[in-house]
Amino acid sequence: MTLPALRDVLLERRQSTVIATLDRPQTKNALNAAIIDSLFAICRWLKEERDIRALVLRGSGGSFCAGGDIKEFAAQLMAAEPAPGEADPVEKANRRFGDLLLELDALPQVVVSLIEGAAFGGAMGFIAVSDVVIAASDAKFSLSETTLGLPPAQIGPFLVRKIGLFNARRLALTGARFGADEGLRAGLVDRVVAPNDLEAMLAATLCEIGRCEPAALAATKRIFNRAAGAVDPADLDDAARAFARCLRGAGREGAAAFARKEPPSWVDIYPQNTQA
Repeated sequence: MTLPALRDVLLERRQSTVIATLDRPQTKNALNAAIIDSLFAICRWLKEERDIRALVLRGSGGSFCAGGDIKEFAAQLMAAEPAPGEADPVEKANRRFGDLLLELDALPQVVVSLIEGAAFGGAMGFIAVSDVVIAASDAKFSLSETTLGLPPAQIGPFLVRKIGLFNARRLALTGARFGADEGLRAGLVDRVVAPNDLEAMLAATLCEIGRCEPAALAATKRIFNRAAGAVDPADLDDAARAFARCLRGAGREGAAAFARKEPPSWVDIYPQNTQA
């Protein structure tokens, strides 16, 4: 099969590897509907391309992904609330990202995320379903949704499975930015290298994967996923409903404050008093 046509994602095949590059550098590769649609298309294509061993996710312009596109959030905020019995467009859009993470998680190929620059918000979802995560030593991470008045709804269940409940809670409930070394300690990142060594480490990792037979890789992922327990779609449904409620509540203020580059009203600042 030929490579699928995509929007805002560049696709390159190198031997038995496909590299998908999020390509909105002007927004630090913030996730929009076009990127989500393109990644769904790549997943559909990869299911039929069993000779491909690995999918590499990366970003253009020196940044992995800055999370969801705030302009698309603003459009959702302007949408009218659904009438009783009608589908909620906010809930539906959020839940679709969960479906994408389920698709990436179930791929028979090895999923490798190559992190440089920012990996915020929704980017953490990609990391949570990656088999190997390679990060530049100066990369920055944040599960930042709560600082905007939102829960990391679709990301949360995958992140808990990857790094454990209390590591995930600590990252989500502080919304703090942290570096690659802390990501390594938390189990979010597998390998940290100097920025200039990122490509060499990717090549070394792909050589390791290249020693493994494709059908054996697919069978291994399937066995391990069963053993670990799959993320329950019903949990993602509940999370999408919670996201929609928050977006129409405090999320309105959070998005507006972010656009103005001002703190929202709920921010509480404590003095850094070092005296005994």
